[in-house]
Amino acid sequence: MENCSGINSGIIWDIEIMKKQLQHLITSRRGSVLMEFVLVLPVYMAAIGGILWVGMKSLDAINLRAADHWGVWMAGNRFSVRLPAITALQEMFPRTTLIMTSQERALTGEHSFLQFIGSKTTLLETRPGFLDNWINMPYTVRGESGPMMLPEFQISSSRYGNKYTQCIIMRTKGSSTDKRHWDPSLVAKHSVWKFDSKDDEYPKEWKIDLLNDPKHKDDTKEQEKEPKKIAFYERYEKYVEWSKKN
Repeated sequence: MENCSGINSGIIWDIEIMKKQLQHLITSRRGSVLMEFVLVLPVYMAAIGGILWVGMKSLDAINLRAADHWGVWMAGNRFSVRLPAITALQEMFPRTTLIMTSQERALTGEHSFLQFIGSKTTLLETRPGFLDNWINMPYTVRGESGPMMLPEFQISSSRYGNKYTQCIIMRTKGSSTDKRHWDPSLVAKHSVWKFDSKDDEYPKEWKIDLLNDPKHKDDTKEQEKEPKKIAFYERYEKYVEWSKKN
């Protein structure tokens, strides 16, 4: 009986010690810091979510500029297949559901040597779900529904609704058959450099207005076939013999 009473008193003593330690932890500075952290954690999560959201938007703005450059260069590419925007830009914008590039080209003539190209990139994308959860964390921990956030539908490379945000002057794809590439032996005979056609006229200024309803848009039309080259000069046999070393 004495042993049992000693065990019971020991258990009671241990419980009293645990109570005192727990009370000390709650009332101590460490305990108050822990409780403060738990209270402000949702606010930290909301702040981090907002920072990530702004950061993603900044990256999208930078990528849009790069996409605009790609759009005009690809529209004037004459060395390989011109790929659609969705196939080449999807890796730059993984959250997008649709990528559009409003490209337009203008030629002064049917067989112009140069062309004027304008482009603007538009994205249809959604905000990641985890960002909404983080931003609404202060309301979620209290069991409340957060304020309604405007959904993201469209982001454009133009802040002011411009029709084109990148323009470039490039050679046309059909310029590979232009008279400028004829064999030198044909230059004098055909007066290659005396152009009278409007195809070789350039506009006084390369303005965006040229892209408004251009008359010629196809840059793949080739010109006439290059004439047969003139045979190179051959020396008379007698001169060849005189030139031989004795």
